[in-house]
Amino acid sequence: MYRAFEFTTDAGAYWSVINDSTYETVTVADRFLQYVRFGRGRAESTTRKYAEAVAMYLTYCARRGVEWTDPDITAFQMWLRVTPPLRRSAASTPNTDSSIPVRGNNHIDVISYAVGEMFKFAAAEGLWPADRLGTLFETAQVRIRASDRRDGPVSLVVLRRRHRLRKLHNRRRDAPVDVVKALIGACRNSRDVFTLTVLATTGLRRGELLGLRLSDLHLLPTSVMLGCPVEGPHLHVCPRENSNGARVKNGRPRVVPVSSAFVRTYERYRTDRDACRQARDSDFVLVNLYREPLGEPVKLHALNELFARLSRHVGVPVTPHMLRHTFGTEAAKATSLDVIAELLGHADLRSTQTYLHPNTRQLRDAIEAGALSQHLAAEEES
Repeated sequence: MYRAFEFTTDAGAYWSVINDSTYETVTVADRFLQYVRFGRGRAESTTRKYAEAVAMYLTYCARRGVEWTDPDITAFQMWLRVTPPLRRSAASTPNTDSSIPVRGNNHIDVISYAVGEMFKFAAAEGLWPADRLGTLFETAQVRIRASDRRDGPVSLVVLRRRHRLRKLHNRRRDAPVDVVKALIGACRNSRDVFTLTVLATTGLRRGELLGLRLSDLHLLPTSVMLGCPVEGPHLHVCPRENSNGARVKNGRPRVVPVSSAFVRTYERYRTDRDACRQARDSDFVLVNLYREPLGEPVKLHALNELFARLSRHVGVPVTPHMLRHTFGTEAAKATSLDVIAELLGHADLRSTQTYLHPNTRQLRDAIEAGALSQHLAAEEES
């Protein structure tokens, strides 16, 4: 009954929620999503995820005949566990086998978080009673020592969601190298091969890849003639507004060296790209060559469709972000965390630690290589 819908404004595009029957926006959702997009500066793709989550919550309320202002998050989470995604046919029936959930804990928790954020916004804006926040959040008093002792300690109230689900990490987040090779082998054209090669060998995010411009690629041994002092083939990740909605997370520019495989696959793709007359006027690296509108930059949904098709072909579900994890996992075997963090554009080193996957052999080697272990072993031999 409700669905996410994209709107375009002078300030940029954002996603909101509309009633599927009247095509009217939902006031509280629309104001919340505008705040997320423009007040907090989140990416358009982020507002889409938030909009989809809020649309599911409003649809749940409509189907159950309850007001959105009377949240029962536990019941909503149970509904999410058995109800197919809204994008499926209206004839789809809920899954009655609770042992095979439609959504896992992680997905349900992300949806619940977005709905909770909407209620916090509604309370702050006077659209929902603030004294009811206790039904969704627990409060904790935190005392922080002030930098100036004369001011004394500062007390803050922190809100924690009551309905957080235990996260499950049993699914691997990276794609095995042999699966990546199979995906590349299943590609139908040079552009798709280049796309997967970039993601797997540089660790770029989707938005960073789709926002690349021809001027960002410096693939000669030296780029001094371009006014760039960086040696060797490399690319520049540059925050900018892009017509296809691509965005650089954290808004921080960085330089990423590229491999010989990157250069070779780019040269093959560039030959096909230059053969498309409509593509010659575009500065975007990845453009439509095989479907209308020709020459236009590739959008996020097209990249997702490519991975969905390739995943069906190889029989393993793989997303673009999994190739980022593949890059990080492989890089962790060869270099230090601070280097990987710089390559991946992580603002916090703790994000980079997810790529450390020591196995039993590596753990044993680390123990046996320790100075004290070697000393004791030498004493026993003597």
